[in-house]
Amino acid sequence: MKLKTTSLLIAGALLGAAVLPAQANNDAMIDLLKVLRDQGTITAANYDLLVNAAKADSEASQEVANKVDKVAKESTSISLKGGHLKIKSADKAFSAQIGGRIMADYTFMDHDDNALSNEGNNSEIRRARIFLKGKIFNDWGYKAQYDFAEDKLKTKDLYLSYNGFDSTTITLGNHKMPFGLEEQTSSKYITFIERSAANEAFGVGRNNGLSVKTHGDNWTLAGAVHMEGVSDNNSGQDEDYGYGARITFAPIAEKTQVVHLGAAFHHQEFEKDGGASHEIAVNPQVHTADKFYTSVDVNAEDYDQFGLEAAVVLGPFSAQAEYFSRNVNAVSGSEDQDLDAWYVYGSYFLTGESRKYKAKAGEFSRVKPKSIVGQGGYGAWELGLRYTDLDLEDSNAGITGDITTIGLNWYATPTVRFMANYNMADVDGTSDDFDAFHLRGQIDF
Repeated sequence: MKLKTTSLLIAGALLGAAVLPAQANNDAMIDLLKVLRDQGTITAANYDLLVNAAKADSEASQEVANKVDKVAKESTSISLKGGHLKIKSADKAFSAQIGGRIMADYTFMDHDDNALSNEGNNSEIRRARIFLKGKIFNDWGYKAQYDFAEDKLKTKDLYLSYNGFDSTTITLGNHKMPFGLEEQTSSKYITFIERSAANEAFGVGRNNGLSVKTHGDNWTLAGAVHMEGVSDNNSGQDEDYGYGARITFAPIAEKTQVVHLGAAFHHQEFEKDGGASHEIAVNPQVHTADKFYTSVDVNAEDYDQFGLEAAVVLGPFSAQAEYFSRNVNAVSGSEDQDLDAWYVYGSYFLTGESRKYKAKAGEFSRVKPKSIVGQGGYGAWELGLRYTDLDLEDSNAGITGDITTIGLNWYATPTVRFMANYNMADVDGTSDDFDAFHLRGQIDF
């Protein structure tokens, strides 16, 4: 009798310790009770009692599990994956993401025999942006992004979009117009601290308008029509307007091997009676330096410009180049202008990473280091060399010159990067030159 009682206590202890949330564990316990019954260790009555108790506990545990699963499926999810705050409804029909970027720059300029820029050594918060973006009712998207750098509030993106068509997005509001590879690539991901002076001279940037973009697995086609940007001041005049298109094709679009080709067109119309002032003025790829690369200021009716772009990625090596040409139609009494510029650069990851290319967008994206600082790694290291040529001269007026940039990037994490650039700028026909050492620390979230 003592043996049977002891065995019963052992069986009860095993049953209580098992905490039977899973059917497999419950079945195993019942099999054990059968063995004890067949050996005569427990009576048939005790066997029935224990089996019924086990089944009751199992059903209760399963009911709790079902309720937990139901609550999880019906709850809004909040994620901080990759350091980005994202919120999604249970049915995934609604979402919101809050994020931003901070870029702190420090520049040291060489003023020996230099009459090109009067700026001294300086620092600035180049970008301090915050955004809210997401979707509503599955097919509708939105984004609002503002920049607080230089103690000024600037509207960057402010638009709504419709994504209900397969592979096609319609966007209305203030956003980037389809022109240029470097311009389409976010400042978070560009290889050098500043985009090339060629891009700054001929880029279209953000404007308030309507765009339609469609894509396949390795191509994109986008078109847009726009008025002026929301931050522009037209002083009560009719707003200028423009339209353009961009097409890209990637015959090779693998993870570490890419060939990208593209072309773009843009027409700009000036509505002011008697034409509008047209002058290109850009700095030597240092934001705080003077804009000493200039074209002649003419009264223009409109202009047409074209862009060609190409890029290649071969493992840790990449190269990228763009060419721009603008034909300015001046009003009577002023000279028409033909202006152009181009750049080419190469980069190499010493740690073996590759630039990430998004074939369905026709642009480059975030570099992810193979090892991350803070998780036992040392990040990714990249060397870069760029040459920019500017021809803003026509009819023996305007500036021509070139800029060479040497760059070093350290990607501590996918969202934290430190950059160092050395810029050497020349103006043709003068003995003046400009050198600057440029540093940046950036984070996006």
